[in-house]
Amino acid sequence: MPSTEHTASPLEQSLRLSYRLLLGVTLLAGLAWLFGHVRPIPADSQAVVLRFGAVERVQHAGLLLAWPSPIEEVLLLPAGERLQQRQITGLARNAHALALDGAGTALRQMGDELAGSGYLLSGDLGVVQLNATVYYQIDDAMAYAVQGEQALPALDRLVSAAALQLSAGRDLDSILVSRGSTASGQLAIQRERLRAELVAAANQRLQALRQRGVALGIRIVRIDLLSSLPHQAQAAFDAVLTADQTVERQLALARTAAAQQQQQASAAVSTLLNNAHARANERLALARSETTEISALASHMQQPDGPELLRQLYRNRIQGVLAKAGQLSTIAPDSSSRLILPGVRP
Repeated sequence: MPSTEHTASPLEQSLRLSYRLLLGVTLLAGLAWLFGHVRPIPADSQAVVLRFGAVERVQHAGLLLAWPSPIEEVLLLPAGERLQQRQITGLARNAHALALDGAGTALRQMGDELAGSGYLLSGDLGVVQLNATVYYQIDDAMAYAVQGEQALPALDRLVSAAALQLSAGRDLDSILVSRGSTASGQLAIQRERLRAELVAAANQRLQALRQRGVALGIRIVRIDLLSSLPHQAQAAFDAVLTADQTVERQLALARTAAAQQQQQASAAVSTLLNNAHARANERLALARSETTEISALASHMQQPDGPELLRQLYRNRIQGVLAKAGQLSTIAPDSSSRLILPGVRP
């Protein structure tokens, strides 16, 4: 019988190979799409799974299993323990206003909007600028994901409002370091307390939003503040601060010199007292040694040989006394003559 085998043409072979190749690529693309959201979550991150745009669950560190898009979307966020940093733009000065400040333009020539940009009014009608850097944590990933791009701008507004309220209740000295290192202890404590109160006020506002059902999912941990004066007043402030520091330095030098002089005077007094005590002890010892015989004779005066011992001691000592005299005159006890001696009467 004649052969019925059909030999494929080169075109058919090319089409068959292309079909198989396309089928393989399609299968690989399907597998990649199906397992596109199967991924490991790092230890410093967390993932929020959105199913058809609604928050489904939060996945912490580990393997994430999620349906592919558009069924589920995965939003990767920092873990709740990680600190995030943000500069509060609501308290910063306008860029145009900064340019005018650099050009030396007076505030009255800028207009109200630019002149007051970035400045806060204190309770004693002072003007101060606060540059705030907020360190926060994401404590509710679902709420943060719901807010989306509006969470951080809302945080800026909350911190700016809290700073405005706190500065209005304080004077300038309790906000600005206007006395250098010599500020009173009370003012220094108030300035340190300002940071803590600003953190507490901002967290209270966040808690109020959470209670109204519009939580941002953020908790503020710390706020760093850098206070400064308006550009035009900075030179005068620096001059006052320099003068205060100069006065304090001179006072410190004067206190040091006074302390040294006091120490030297105390040492001199101690030396004089010690020398006086030593001389007194020497004189007392000498007097005791010179009166030893007299003291011993006093205890024998009541005995029969006491007067004889006294006369003997007198004869022994009188020779030495008379030997030191340059001239000696004797007068009889019963004589009526008078002796006139020069000098002061003893």
